Amino acid sequence: MRAVEALILVLIFSLGGNTAIASEEHGLVENNSLWQSEYQLAKTPQIYLILNFPEKKILIKVRGIVLRELPIESCSQWGAPLQPKPLILLSKSAIMKPRRAEVKPPQKNDEENPSVLPAIQVEDMPARYRLNFDGGIRLYVRPKSHGILLTFFNLFSSLKSYLITRPFGILWNGLHGENFTEIVVYLKEKDARSLYWAFQEGFSCIIWANS
Repeated sequence: MRAVEALILVLIFSLGGNTAIASEEHGLVENNSLWQSEYQLAKTPQIYLILNFPEKKILIKVRGIVLRELPIESCSQWGAPLQPKPLILLSKSAIMKPRRAEVKPPQKNDEENPSVLPAIQVEDMPARYRLNFDGGIRLYVRPKSHGILLTFFNLFSSLKSYLITRPFGILWNGLHGENFTEIVVYLKEKDARSLYWAFQEGFSCIIWANS
């Protein structure tokens, strides 16, 4: 009887060891894929982003050099898993997009137009928006809740996501043979505006979601 018990314990420890080894190997493969993907982006002079969910930070980089780091307050992912591959930002969606002030031509007896147009500042950027990537990936950026109004908007956005966005997104993408992935990232309001300012359409990023 003791021999049987000992055999069972040996099998349990053996399976546990194999699982740990397999998990470690998987992590090495994922890290290697991340490094190879970033190497592709670092070879070009274009700005790119690394969204590092395990370490809760967004890195804005060029040529492998960190230009700025934005801390992630919290984040969640739902849908198809992601691989650490370069993704191109297709578009940005916001309720209120920043617009440059319209300058009308001068009329008689009016003051002349200013020679320099009023520049759009980071403060003019939206803090709540959606980033659309290829492969059916949508990333929602929301400001961290401070006060009743922001809390209400964040709660409304979460309910809309659970009841509308996710079900219809899965159905629509499924009919077109595509995956659906939704990511929600909460940032400080100023950081959310800075990210919208820095991350332009056509830029690339890598979403590192490994935990």
